[in-house]
Amino acid sequence: MGHPGFFRQTLRRYRLLLGYLRRETVLPGLPVSAIISSTSRCNLRCPMCPRAISSFANVDIDFTLFTRIIEQGAPYFEYVILQGAGEPLLNPRIFEMIALSRRHGLRTGFSTNATLLRGERIDQLLDSGLDTLILAVDGTTPEVYEKYREGASYPVTMQNIEDFLRRKLETRAPVHVTVQMVRLPDNQHQVEDFKRLWRRPGVDQVRIKEDEIRVEHVGLEEKPATRQASNPCHFLWQGPIYIEENGDVYPCCHAWTAKPLGNVEKEPLTGIWNNPRIVAMRKAHAAGDLSGFPECLNCQAPKPRLPLILGSFAVDHYRVRKIIPVVERLNLFHKLNLFEK
Repeated sequence: MGHPGFFRQTLRRYRLLLGYLRRETVLPGLPVSAIISSTSRCNLRCPMCPRAISSFANVDIDFTLFTRIIEQGAPYFEYVILQGAGEPLLNPRIFEMIALSRRHGLRTGFSTNATLLRGERIDQLLDSGLDTLILAVDGTTPEVYEKYREGASYPVTMQNIEDFLRRKLETRAPVHVTVQMVRLPDNQHQVEDFKRLWRRPGVDQVRIKEDEIRVEHVGLEEKPATRQASNPCHFLWQGPIYIEENGDVYPCCHAWTAKPLGNVEKEPLTGIWNNPRIVAMRKAHAAGDLSGFPECLNCQAPKPRLPLILGSFAVDHYRVRKIIPVVERLNLFHKLNLFEK
């Protein structure tokens, strides 16, 4: 028998699914997941990162602002990713942010380059109650890794991860750990080595991720010609909504180059989620004409086929995040054609 929160969230996802199928443009409440930028500061200079093609404020989110976002979102969110354009472990209050989210019944996760995952931070993270952690490595040799993680040391990062995994096993911490590599020209030949290297105790998943940024002359291929997806983007109905560290709100993290929908310092999230701009975006997606929204037309995010979209409404977004690497693997290595070309 599930707890009341389980049934409430299942009902909310079902209502959002109906809204998606009916192409409703005004939705109840908020989406079921959110990406909240904990910081836009970073200690590396990775060539495939958005930081290579854009500038950021290089600040941490104010904890009072973060608290406001969580308090407004808690009745609706299932899962919160504490991730923006920076390295979350640079925010000195990241563990307080996790604790606050947990007190409001929210699961949390983020991705780290692991360069700062050492010393007392290891036990702080394992004790924090974080639900999911992605360790972004991007290579199996110093030459390749240090090309794509510019400013990092391969031996140091490897030792950090070894120490972290050992402590995870010793403490039996339940955090779900994924080791991830973005597939790029100089590491694509290392995919099988990468999978073998990280098939070890303490690692729950190994993820080979396709490049979604497509920085010119860095990725495997140039950005393809723009093309309308066959189905409306489900992010506009179920999230995750993206909130930058200054409070600016975007319909999703892929739309960060566009004008924000609003700012949570000035108006409530529920108002922003149904303001005229996002309602117009939903209408454009439903009509199949994105000419007025270049941030959507030029989006490089994978475009799932309808069965995957419908399935994503069926389970909570904590589990969706664990399922995504499996779907990517089936699509990339087993050629199941789960995404539109």
